[in-house]
Amino acid sequence: MQAIASIATLLFGIAIILVGNGLLGTLLGVRGALENFSSATLGFIMASYFTGFVMGTFIVPKLIRRVGHIRIFAALASIASVITMMHGLFVNPVSWVLLRLVSGICIVGLYIAIESWLNEQTSNEQRGHVFSAYMTTTLIGLGLGQLLLLAGDIDSLYLFALGSILLSLGLVPVALTRVSEPVIAHAQRLGLRALYRVSPLGVIGCIFSGLGSGAFWGLGPVFAASLGLGNGGIAGFMSLTILGGIVMLWPVGRLSDRFERRMVLTWVCILTALAATLASWLSGIAPLWILLGGFIYGAFAFSIYSLSAAHTNDHVPPEQMLEVSSSLQLLWGSGAIAGPIIAGLLMQFSTPGSLLPFIAISALLPALFARYRMKVAPTVQDENKTEWTPQFATSHVALEMHPEAAEEAVSN
Repeated sequence: MQAIASIATLLFGIAIILVGNGLLGTLLGVRGALENFSSATLGFIMASYFTGFVMGTFIVPKLIRRVGHIRIFAALASIASVITMMHGLFVNPVSWVLLRLVSGICIVGLYIAIESWLNEQTSNEQRGHVFSAYMTTTLIGLGLGQLLLLAGDIDSLYLFALGSILLSLGLVPVALTRVSEPVIAHAQRLGLRALYRVSPLGVIGCIFSGLGSGAFWGLGPVFAASLGLGNGGIAGFMSLTILGGIVMLWPVGRLSDRFERRMVLTWVCILTALAATLASWLSGIAPLWILLGGFIYGAFAFSIYSLSAAHTNDHVPPEQMLEVSSSLQLLWGSGAIAGPIIAGLLMQFSTPGSLLPFIAISALLPALFARYRMKVAPTVQDENKTEWTPQFATSHVALEMHPEAAEEAVSN
């Protein structure tokens, strides 16, 4: 607890930022539907955010090394807040594509800044607790952001202004942190071929995790709105899905430490596919039943990336963990860019309900591949397994908090 208390202000800051960012992501889907943007158009808009997110992992560290951490941090903070407001001022597809691209760059830049501060303030002995607390905070912040959809009228500027205010307020505790300026590590990445040789299942798992997650984050609110749910139902669907992820993330991870990790990943993917199918079926019975379906879906879907990353880390020495995990995040981002585009086109030319079958298929395919890998590749022995830690695709800097990687860095 002492480790968490020492960085409580930073966790509070990132939580507020993610509340605002979570609100904006859902708000755009619902407002876009009200403006009669097609599902395909909304898919491209949401994919633009993930494109900016991936671009930012290359751009922001270089800018920080050139002009300094504090200046870039302040600049991105200002831009992110202004961009949030501009979404409400310029409501048209072209503007939103460009604004979401810039927003993605800014948000990943803020992740990099905050994670750098967390690294600076955390000792090696405390990294495991801090890493878990930080990852939990990201889900809680995003979940609370969904509920703010009820705070005002969707078709007004109010909620965009609220999101902008939250982004600005969240920066205050971070900016006032009394700590020396962090050092940004180079975001080295392993080539795709080399990474696939290390862990074929890790590569496939991360890509398809991004495919499903990108489709859900981008078009989940649009699907909920198509069922006739009001703002409360849409907010409940998104927040309960995230809550399901929070509830089951650690139990699933601990099971993967005790049993064959590929088997756990297989079943998690299968259960994710079944949960998405169940949610689709429940939505046909009564729209509000989608809230239960979303909770069950989130309980398993949010673990796929962590399990894929943990399985990959089982096959690499600690000194390569940061490089490999950074590459896995890039693969997740590539899937997250494609997910909303493919799902949006399906929803446009089929029905809005095709989102959930698409998500189910994106979870089932890595399950089938995992079963194949279990037949052709040996099991990792328990003594060679790394301890599972929750992971999400934020920035490569967060990976420096991974306890095993940090210990190896110190020993070198």
